[in-house]
Amino acid sequence: MAIHEKSLVESERILRKERLVVDGIDISGDWNLIILPRTIEDYDLDFAKEIMESPDGKTIQQCYQCSYCTASCPVHNYWDDRYNPRHFIYLARLGMVDELQKRVDVMWRCVSCHKCTHRCPKGVLVEDVLKVILRVMYKRGLIGDYPSKRFDQFFTETVLEYGRIEDGELLFGWMEKQGYRIKKDPILKKPIPFISDIPRWLKDMVSKPFKEGNISFVMLNAKHMLFHPRTKEWNKFKQVLRRVMEEEGALSKGG
Repeated sequence: MAIHEKSLVESERILRKERLVVDGIDISGDWNLIILPRTIEDYDLDFAKEIMESPDGKTIQQCYQCSYCTASCPVHNYWDDRYNPRHFIYLARLGMVDELQKRVDVMWRCVSCHKCTHRCPKGVLVEDVLKVILRVMYKRGLIGDYPSKRFDQFFTETVLEYGRIEDGELLFGWMEKQGYRIKKDPILKKPIPFISDIPRWLKDMVSKPFKEGNISFVMLNAKHMLFHPRTKEWNKFKQVLRRVMEEEGALSKGG
């Protein structure tokens, strides 16, 4: 299937005159838009095979490019229209790895809402497939660590340690890893949100329960941030979980 979405074409390959008259007929506007052709010879057909070898990537072959996933995607519609799940799958199936590399700065931005997967008429597990595409590219050394991969690692470390997450600690811990200066109390080393160098939206979110007088919510979260909740008898189970994750390649040996 040919791809003609203007947002996906390099600007230097798009020709369009302000006014064009042919045989006395004014064809100005979209009618005179021309996309210059190109020749691509570096298809890597093993790339799609490698994706399908992963249990999460098998459904990529079911995609028939209807674009329901992209039309449903909040990242594409409200944040960055370069994030195009349909197009990423198209490129991966053809083995156009170089083209995928050009888009790696946006490919990780999935927010895991699953709208794409729920609305796909062919049953493609879109989010899972996109993550496999990134994993294969990373495994091949085509890309470095990307933010969502680093977050997954941080999330996994927290779950393996405690058996569950604590929202505040996870959020502020991740912000710190992103380079924000998080102030901590000198004894328990817990974050102090109101004097930390964090985005305005996060300060507003933290202060909202105080403004609304939701004291029980504030006390519960303060308790959990001070004393991280832990799953009962977690130390026994986490060794089993760690071993399984290592065998499946989701965790490095001794990680």
